[in-house]
Amino acid sequence: MTRPPRAGPRVAIVGGGTMGLAAAWALARRGAQVELFERHGHIHGHGSHGGHTRVIRHAYHEGSDYVTLVSAADREWSALGERVGAELLVRCGLLEFGAAGDPEFEAALAALREHEIRHELMTGAAARARFGLRVPDEWPACLSPDSGYLRVTPCLDALRDEARAHGAKLHYGARVRELVSGGDRPRLLLDEGTVVAADHIVVAAGAWSKDLLGHALEPEPLQVLRRVLAWARADEPGRARLRELPVWAAFVPEGFFYGFPANDEGVSGFKLACHCSTDPRLAFMNEPVDPETVDRAVHELDLEPLRAFLARYLPDAGEISTTSTCLYTNTASGDFWIERHPGDERIVIAAGFSGHGFKFAPVIGLALAELTLDGRSELALPRFRRQ
Repeated sequence: MTRPPRAGPRVAIVGGGTMGLAAAWALARRGAQVELFERHGHIHGHGSHGGHTRVIRHAYHEGSDYVTLVSAADREWSALGERVGAELLVRCGLLEFGAAGDPEFEAALAALREHEIRHELMTGAAARARFGLRVPDEWPACLSPDSGYLRVTPCLDALRDEARAHGAKLHYGARVRELVSGGDRPRLLLDEGTVVAADHIVVAAGAWSKDLLGHALEPEPLQVLRRVLAWARADEPGRARLRELPVWAAFVPEGFFYGFPANDEGVSGFKLACHCSTDPRLAFMNEPVDPETVDRAVHELDLEPLRAFLARYLPDAGEISTTSTCLYTNTASGDFWIERHPGDERIVIAAGFSGHGFKFAPVIGLALAELTLDGRSELALPRFRRQ
């Protein structure tokens, strides 16, 4: 049931991707008058929320203080799914493996122990026998049974629908060309010449945040990176076995790879990706790109590390049949950037979520709502502020 308009403060949101929608959802539920402006459509492949599935993991090598947030996000996703009657989170487990002593793998294990999160340690030989991944005998592996993956379209549909039900107005195909701070109220200038004034503005524009934030980015600009996703198709009965896999993450000498069971979510097949590579030929993966002109085609060199990974660790996965590109928008540290604009505290910045942000969306939305309406939020960790 749609609720009548509220009399709360007017909040304009730039960007209707994962975090913009989450902000609209949280702000509208608190009674704000929300208007969201998204240059593309509701779900699209131009940013970082495409690909149909996203990992939710509780072992956090990026920092153990993320664990409390992901646990809170888990609860929010579960509650949201119950309210809308949809399966948003699939708990198929997460298998992590890598060479003994790998610092990121060790940090993930330490986070599990510190926060007493359910997990099962096993040898590489045991992981190979149980799951079919060719993990070397001497490598450790760890299964986190409560982790799994989020279904992107149902998740974003649920955030959108609840935001609208609480009075949020969502405008698609609406490009914001300029953010104007100062004056009585901050303003947005849209492409067609419309001026939108608001009591507060949230900038969650992903790869396009750089153009809007200007001097607020100095001295640490956001970096937009191109990434490739792929889906492989195996023949039966191998395909049946791949459907039983957990989500997996591999800390291997070739880089950091991750993938999903053969779940036919959006694309038929077994999804995998290379987060980062140690191959010097793939140094271009860390070269910044322009979201307006980025090469969206997938080339043979993009697929070489994925094919090599499959040949070594999962040779029965079949041939790569479908590919896609996405954009990461990262800070130099890899941490999220959440804080009020240094030149105008009525503007809240939300950026740098790519690579590991999707799972946190409802908690980030709550943090942005608190920071916008209350001026502070314990959910916006100190590490999310630029020093």
